[in-house]
Amino acid sequence: MNSKTGNKIKDYLELSKLKIMVPISLTGFTGYFIFDSRITLNIFICSFGILIMAVSASILNQLQEVGIDSKMKRTQDRPLPAGKITFQQAIIFFILTLVSGTSLVYFSGNATAALIGLFTICWYNGVYTYAKRITAFAVVPGAVTGALPPLIGWVAAGGGIWDKSILFVEFMFFIGQVPHFWLIIMKYGEEYEKAGIPSLTGILSRSQINRLTFTWVVTSVISALFLCHFGIIQSGLITGILIIASSIIIWQFSELFKIPEGKNCFRKFSVLLDSYFFLLLLLLISDRILT
Repeated sequence: MNSKTGNKIKDYLELSKLKIMVPISLTGFTGYFIFDSRITLNIFICSFGILIMAVSASILNQLQEVGIDSKMKRTQDRPLPAGKITFQQAIIFFILTLVSGTSLVYFSGNATAALIGLFTICWYNGVYTYAKRITAFAVVPGAVTGALPPLIGWVAAGGGIWDKSILFVEFMFFIGQVPHFWLIIMKYGEEYEKAGIPSLTGILSRSQINRLTFTWVVTSVISALFLCHFGIIQSGLITGILIIASSIIIWQFSELFKIPEGKNCFRKFSVLLDSYFFLLLLLLISDRILT
């Protein structure tokens, strides 16, 4: 493989945003597994299909926002604004990933799961992508897209759309998406404003955003603990681990009240929050194994 080919593959991987999309696929795997805990080929095919569908949404989002990305320092070197991949190439890549991802979910699951996946893409690219140009609070309806991958997996495994168990899991992931975005705003809010995107930094002070983030983190933890209350997590051991982890995350995030106005701790708190939700996925999977 020559260096030119290697660089082009790297550019397509960057366009795919795999670091963000793999966790989305894992939530789909979890949704499938908590309904059907058998390890079969279908669960892996479905999870990979969810990953590819998420990639297609990411590509379309970058096509929609290439002008905005070119104005922000954190995004101006992405493949499209930097000219590493042409608009036409990205469109072809989007179509290929959309069709292949949808097909994988359909054949490993069912038509309903595939339709939920398509609805998720429509919501993300048709509602959230444009809503964030209008309001700084677009993340709230946008968080719906983070709640649906577990439902795709659940339905693909044979579960119902309105089953109580998956509804609580969805709600927990919906709530958990919001504070993650507030953390991003802490670091990149001014860049969003310069690019013409409404940001909380133009409405609230840093200390107010910190308090808002802490409130949503506590709400996320409470919603996670409700998984035990409603019997979605049944193992006493798993419940104990979740309670301890939840106490630690609240204690750690309480430091937001002590951070000076000009100090940025985005990375620390982002890693903490991501780690908490990754642990939660592992606990949901482990609970099914133990019970």
